[in-house]
Amino acid sequence: MVSRQRSRRRWLVIGGIVSIAAGVLLAFVRPWSPPPSVPKSEGIPAEWRTPPAPASPPALEVVDADEEEPLDAGAPAATAVRPLSDVLPVGYVQAGRLVYDLDGRRVAEEEYRLVRRNAATVNLTSSGRFFFRVLFVTVSVSFDQEIEWGPDLSPRSYTLEARGPLGFGNQRIAARVEGGVATVTVGNDERELPLPEGNALFAGTLAAYVVLPALYAARAEDGVLPLATIGVATGPGGRSGASTGGDGTGELRWHGVVEVDAGGTAVVLDRYWAQTGAFGGTLLARGSEFVALLGEGERVLTAFRADLFPRGVGPLGVRR
Repeated sequence: MVSRQRSRRRWLVIGGIVSIAAGVLLAFVRPWSPPPSVPKSEGIPAEWRTPPAPASPPALEVVDADEEEPLDAGAPAATAVRPLSDVLPVGYVQAGRLVYDLDGRRVAEEEYRLVRRNAATVNLTSSGRFFFRVLFVTVSVSFDQEIEWGPDLSPRSYTLEARGPLGFGNQRIAARVEGGVATVTVGNDERELPLPEGNALFAGTLAAYVVLPALYAARAEDGVLPLATIGVATGPGGRSGASTGGDGTGELRWHGVVEVDAGGTAVVLDRYWAQTGAFGGTLLARGSEFVALLGEGERVLTAFRADLFPRGVGPLGVRR
């Protein structure tokens, strides 16, 4: 029994398709900012200027943006698990444009669509470009990503195609889940890995994280959503392979609501602490609608909804 528990824990995380941003941008190349441009804003919904409705996560004590430790005091005794049909009803569509910043420089762009067309599946498609500075040459690597989940947001399949100039950065990653086994293919390398129990997540590019607010609303208990990632580690030049890495634990924890500056207008968002795959930091959302990831560490990587916040997410404030 002990051996079986150890084995289960060892495989709880199947690597992480280390966000190409984290695996490549942070570790291997110098980021380059393309000519600045301000994406067209499609407007902040008027209701975002008031506190989230009661259907959002249960009210906890508001956390100051400068406070590093989560507040346990005031946490609810339990969080009711909601049917996914209430969180992402059939016909639900969330579309957005992400801009990635690394230490204040724009290093990637990505457009995504999260859709629930029927009761059986939830899909995410995205495409974008990463910008790199290699020696004195600026290159961009374009990519397309597709993820499919089952009706309970259990992972089913994942594909990512990356293309660079003259073949630099070319990569294909695919994964499918059947019978409790994830088959991960990177180039010509294929491996079968046990599927972790619980809330498994394909941790690909940062658009893969936009599903987290919905997964939290449907699955969190006591204000915490435990997470495990499925994927591979990938680097430049095709160096990649399935990996287990670390103890495989991660989580999404609600930290109250905050006010952020939306071009001179304050809007109220749900604030989470996220630790999963290669990312650790703050996740901002409004109900099931993803807004931003704000990384922490020596080289800070963030991603924000440029269609809503064309100049980025302003300083975090406190809603009392």
